[in-house]
Amino acid sequence: MDRLILVRHGETAYNARGLMNPDSELEAPLSADGAAAARRLARQLGAEPLDLIVTSPRLRARRTAELVAGRRGVEVHDVDELAEIRAGSFESGPVAAFQEWVLATPPGTPAPGGESVLAAAGRYLAAARQIRAEEAAVVVAVTHNLPMRMLVNAAGGADPLSGPLRRIPHATRSDLTAAELEAAIARLEAWISGLGPPGDAARCARG
Repeated sequence: MDRLILVRHGETAYNARGLMNPDSELEAPLSADGAAAARRLARQLGAEPLDLIVTSPRLRARRTAELVAGRRGVEVHDVDELAEIRAGSFESGPVAAFQEWVLATPPGTPAPGGESVLAAAGRYLAAARQIRAEEAAVVVAVTHNLPMRMLVNAAGGADPLSGPLRRIPHATRSDLTAAELEAAIARLEAWISGLGPPGDAARCARG
């Protein structure tokens, strides 16, 4: 892989209202505005070579990936590890409330009925390693705010969670070179190793 284009999925009706998507109950589709934004992004990418598209399995991400692929004939593969963090009791509630909880709570503590940021970060690290190993030169990865935030912050040498990038607009891109992705993987490995139990550090070392 030479270049990774990270893309946040298009907006859903829940996103438009400032709410978390209720992923454990239903698959929220793109809103009309979200689909239109994804099509605009596809047009912006029209002149660029794209060799592979990987996507979170959530419907909003999968549909965004399909719109980006358009008629190019580019393969679209689901990568489960790119899925949104399981927000548990925060689902359908205000995004702001979940953001506050994330920043105020140890990363290893799961949301009630959901997943911890540390566990989600482990998934994102696995996805990044998988993408790094792809033979395709230019890979598009359609995912969600938290994995994009953590990878882009880590690529820049910042703390993956509390770094400067917090909210990413829907249907927008962030590009990483192979070297930047390598830096993001190393930084995220170190972050997980520093927060998790010894077993997590060993798994990161095995890479």
